Amino acid sequence: MKIVITIGKIILEIIYFFMKLRPIQNRILFMSRQENDPSMDIKLLSHELKRRGYETEILCKTLNKDMSSAISYAFHMLKQMSLMSTSKVVVLDSYCIVACLLSKRRKSSIVQMWHALGSMKKFGYSIIDKPEGRSSEMAQLMKMHKNYDYIFTSSNQSRPYFAEAFGYDPNHLTVMSLPRVDALRDRKRDENLRKQIRECYPQLGDKPTILYAPTLRRGSDMTPAIEELIDAVDYSKYNLVIKLHPVASKGIVSDKAIVDKYFKTIDMFAIADYVITDYSALTYEAAIKGLPMYFYAYDHDEYMENVDFYLDYDKEMPGIISKSADKIMKSIEENRYDPEKLKRFADTYIEKQERCTMDCADFIQRLM
Repeated sequence: MKIVITIGKIILEIIYFFMKLRPIQNRILFMSRQENDPSMDIKLLSHELKRRGYETEILCKTLNKDMSSAISYAFHMLKQMSLMSTSKVVVLDSYCIVACLLSKRRKSSIVQMWHALGSMKKFGYSIIDKPEGRSSEMAQLMKMHKNYDYIFTSSNQSRPYFAEAFGYDPNHLTVMSLPRVDALRDRKRDENLRKQIRECYPQLGDKPTILYAPTLRRGSDMTPAIEELIDAVDYSKYNLVIKLHPVASKGIVSDKAIVDKYFKTIDMFAIADYVITDYSALTYEAAIKGLPMYFYAYDHDEYMENVDFYLDYDKEMPGIISKSADKIMKSIEENRYDPEKLKRFADTYIEKQERCTMDCADFIQRLM
């Protein structure tokens, strides 16, 4: 594998050398492998930069483990290289092979804005040589998270966590909230989403809605815990909307709860009165919305043994933590949550909660 990667890198460097002979254009390139479609952050930021008169290009494609996906992604990388070689600024929201592996053009800038608002579970260099992370040899070969001129983090509290994860000095990071924060605080957007969701699910009626959005657990059957929660809800008083990862939602059927497959989790916040989650980074988004949160950590002990956290989960989570679905529901019925702790959590981990898209655009504009 080492020889294959080394030869591949040499070939790409030769191709990229000739691509870099072309003049740089006044273009901003967004690249992501999170999804095949642009994220909300990329859409909002690209739209604002276009409004200011800048040319933007967006390249989004996931990389799966099957052979056909790998071949398709190889051709996609050539397109990435072609545009990256002549772009003034490159904006990433995830690890990008060509941006990190190849020798960067001096007159261009690479900005890593990462796709998560906060840093709950450890990632990147924080979990090198651990079961859930890369090997140090592979990270070195692939130059993981190298070449970044600027890295965004949502708070000073998260600065050392992101610095460790990316392998940079904390001073290399800039406190900058993601554009999605503006969308989360947009009341008009919420009104439109509520209308769309209620048209799709008229059975919601006027009852308070509980949104359950857990973390994906690979190799673990979540069905028993989900069914326990479904059975714990009093549907004469509440709606339960379950929002799972597409992989986890297979086989989950209920004539009581709504198992949604049409809307994004962040969009479902518009109709949520309560949020039940566990170890998910959506905790930060829900905190910005000020939604009462409850943490259904049914596998707490096992999860804590296998996953490393930056923060103290048991102390810092802004809501009640329980292994029992019945206890979670009882806490909701008794309206047991601390709004001050919730706000403190949001303010600590997402320092900037206004003009986030404009601030990001201002930052990139200065690089242009």
